[in-house]
Amino acid sequence: MLARRLLAVIAVALTLSAGSAVADGPVPPCAGPAEPAFPEVGAPPNVRAWYSEDLRGWQSPACVAWTQSSADAVAASAGRFLEPGGVDALLARFGAVSGYTNIMYMSQHGNGWRSLVRRAKALSTPNENDARDDFTLAEMKAGKPLHLLMGGTAVNSIVYRMTVLERTEDKLTLAIENTSTLRVIGIPLLREGAGQFLFNFERDTGDLWKGYVMLRIGSAVNNLMRPSINEYETRAVGMFRHFAGLPTQVGD
Repeated sequence: MLARRLLAVIAVALTLSAGSAVADGPVPPCAGPAEPAFPEVGAPPNVRAWYSEDLRGWQSPACVAWTQSSADAVAASAGRFLEPGGVDALLARFGAVSGYTNIMYMSQHGNGWRSLVRRAKALSTPNENDARDDFTLAEMKAGKPLHLLMGGTAVNSIVYRMTVLERTEDKLTLAIENTSTLRVIGIPLLREGAGQFLFNFERDTGDLWKGYVMLRIGSAVNNLMRPSINEYETRAVGMFRHFAGLPTQVGD
């Protein structure tokens, strides 16, 4: 009798554990109530991050259509902010690729504030050598792919494709994805399509906006070096704050 009761308790525990695994994971606004949730006005953005083992049972929403891998680190940040300039002001920040070097994040390895992108330039083609001036608002049309180069140095910079998915007076959805592979001494650390970013901004009321940033980094680094998951959280917050027009270096 005791053995049966123990088995029953274990079965319930496993069921609850499986249910939690299925439910846990980022939820962008296009897929339902956001996770992490949007904070109150004036509060710091909420942020969460997960490694692949934390996402067992979770599937990337159809509205995002990401391909998951066992090397994934996924992070998301949600917040509210004021933007009197509307969608054009938001879009202009994405077009100003050279300004991406101003995105700061707090390193969890004791290095303090660091630049997330040390090298950034707009490209006229997918070729990394075809540098050009920043993109204009007129060029940033829904469905039109634009290319840019981002990275830490000249040897680890890679090409990304940026696409405006939806643009109205009250909403902006934009995606960025790498189109080249980052290799170090011949080892592919970030394969094509493994660095993906989703940005969703919606008008809440008046000049108040809700912003949601979600990123996926399917890198071999996540398996080889296992960076702190907080590294991805602080990067997601830095990206959110930059494109929301907020200072990215805050506090101590």
